[in-house]
Amino acid sequence: MSDRSTAPDEPVEGAGAEPSEAADTVTGAPDAVRELSLSGAWGNAVRAGASGEALTGGGVLSAIGGWRGVGETLLPGMLFLVMFTATRDARVSAIAPAVLAVIAIGIRLLRRESLASALSGAIGVGIAVAATLLTGKGSNYYVPGFWTNGLWSAGLLLSILIGWPLLGLAIGAFSGDLTAWRKDRRVKRVGTGLTLLWLGLFLARLAVQLPLWFAAQSAGEGSDAGNAATDALGVARLVMGVPLFAIAVVFTWMVLARVSAGLRPATAEAEADRGTDPDDAIGDSAEERL
Repeated sequence: MSDRSTAPDEPVEGAGAEPSEAADTVTGAPDAVRELSLSGAWGNAVRAGASGEALTGGGVLSAIGGWRGVGETLLPGMLFLVMFTATRDARVSAIAPAVLAVIAIGIRLLRRESLASALSGAIGVGIAVAATLLTGKGSNYYVPGFWTNGLWSAGLLLSILIGWPLLGLAIGAFSGDLTAWRKDRRVKRVGTGLTLLWLGLFLARLAVQLPLWFAAQSAGEGSDAGNAATDALGVARLVMGVPLFAIAVVFTWMVLARVSAGLRPATAEAEADRGTDPDDAIGDSAEERL
């Protein structure tokens, strides 16, 4: 997403304090913590929704990484599924996404672009490819994804149980205070509800895909039933990947847009000090991103 005229995660200047000092005073935590809370797709959704930005297809696409990010996420799994369906050879099928990941990194190197997203994707593909090559089972290509979804589920659930839902922390990072949001029942309820939404996404993936993996394992690699279960697992992974993720981003954006007026105190105060209408600033930045 493009830069805002008044970025919500920038330090808020206080009277007689340098920007960095004011940020520590306001947030009660280092800037790195705030950046972590607002990183990734849901961080982009929190920024956009809580700032009152209008929901658009382009905005959602930008939040989930743009066309390139979507392609780098979808294509390896899609290529493996197509190759496995055609050849029924798990090891040969696993080589294709590995080559694709290397090509993606090479393109970014040639264009001197950031390697962060390509490398993170390549690591995930590399683990999946290694699991497949070592076992020779096509269904094991999807095992690393189970660990990813399981870890996210555990983290989100733990954050809810201890009273610090992760989406609430993201809202706090946006508003300029990582703790004050817990004193506002409405904001805490929204943060908890959205955290439950994302928890439901990761749990739904496990609930649908794990039985398919067990079915493939029990039926035996190479059998008709085993191959059918692996194919179904691959389709489920694609359908419940980016598309389901995008739906969660849209819902997060829409919910926060409805309560955005109470989530911008730091931004409003900063704009008032500058003699600028915060609504105008937010509106201008939204138009720049359309």
